Amino acid sequence: SMSTPSVNPKNWESGGLALLKKNWQIQYYFYPKCGSKPKLVVVKGMNNLKTLADRRLVVKGLIDDEINQNMIGYNPIIKKVVHEAEVHAALHSQLQFITAFRAASIKIQCTEKHRKEMERCLNRLETHIVKLGIQDVVIEKLTRSQLRQLMDACELPSSYYNKYLSFLSSIYSELIQYECCPYNIVRDLKKRTVTKKQREILNPKDHIAVMEYLQSNYYEFWRYARIFLFSGARSTELFRLQVKDVNIEEQEYKVTIMKGSQPKEVIKVIMGEIVPLWEEVLKGAKPNDYLFSKGLVSGEKPVQSYQITKRWSRLVKHSNEIKYEDGSVVKITADFYSLKHSFLDSLPENIAMLVASHTNSKTTSIYRVSKEKNAREELKGLKIDTAHFRS
Repeated sequence: SMSTPSVNPKNWESGGLALLKKNWQIQYYFYPKCGSKPKLVVVKGMNNLKTLADRRLVVKGLIDDEINQNMIGYNPIIKKVVHEAEVHAALHSQLQFITAFRAASIKIQCTEKHRKEMERCLNRLETHIVKLGIQDVVIEKLTRSQLRQLMDACELPSSYYNKYLSFLSSIYSELIQYECCPYNIVRDLKKRTVTKKQREILNPKDHIAVMEYLQSNYYEFWRYARIFLFSGARSTELFRLQVKDVNIEEQEYKVTIMKGSQPKEVIKVIMGEIVPLWEEVLKGAKPNDYLFSKGLVSGEKPVQSYQITKRWSRLVKHSNEIKYEDGSVVKITADFYSLKHSFLDSLPENIAMLVASHTNSKTTSIYRVSKEKNAREELKGLKIDTAHFRS
């Protein structure tokens, strides 16, 4: 069983825009049937939304998800559904469609984070099936119209709606292989328009102030930030990195990029300027140790990469101790990942592609966010002979 979920901040339903500057979370206690000690469960996943309406909508949905998961037997301590027979049912065309979705989803090769998000998607869909009267529809007979009505019933923000379509499309790719349905009905469901906002990056002055502060007060975090900055990798990749995957003599390390449907093993370069910091982390570590374990030092157990976001928020975004040379306080609103954007933005496009292991320049251009600003600055200084345009 579980206690009634609560939300932090407490005034999440009534507060003003200042709430968007806070980290939100849902929490409740889970009570195992076996009589073990209750576990405090914390749920996030709403803090990337930039409007109060969207964030509140997702919070309500996440609370529904947690309650529904509890009802179907999900145990957050062992992180699995206790009664799994139905989930692991053999795939065939006459399975009830949500059961088929779950059975197909566990066959998809993906990261743990991706799988958890996909489970939340299916849990959210399941809460509305009975209301629409489609609980007995088998996967072979599910229509595009029924799936669209189910998606609409979830009342999702546009970004989440599009993400759910992507999850379902990959599930249908599995279902088709098992001849559960003739074609992918998701392909003809249109994605919603989402306004792309420019990512904020640290300007050089703020970057220097932050790095000097971290180096003086939180050395291990500063060291990781420097390694991350010059690595061209993501934290999810660096946190899976083991000592045996690093060849410091050749200035190379091997990572598996899990982005997309096909995992890809790549060799990345350790830039000469940052070699001494890599050597510090490697010193005394065993071959199977993870480079960035608890405390951002080498250790036997891996930790979740989201810890970096939490650490950056606590030590940088909410700090009043980072100051400029004149003593004024530096207020940082950019996220940790902006370090990667800042670095790639400073490189020529062909070099940035190599550093980030991108396969095309279109992907790299997403990270080089200052190019438009630079173009605007050029226009501001452009000298034009306006004699021909005078009346």
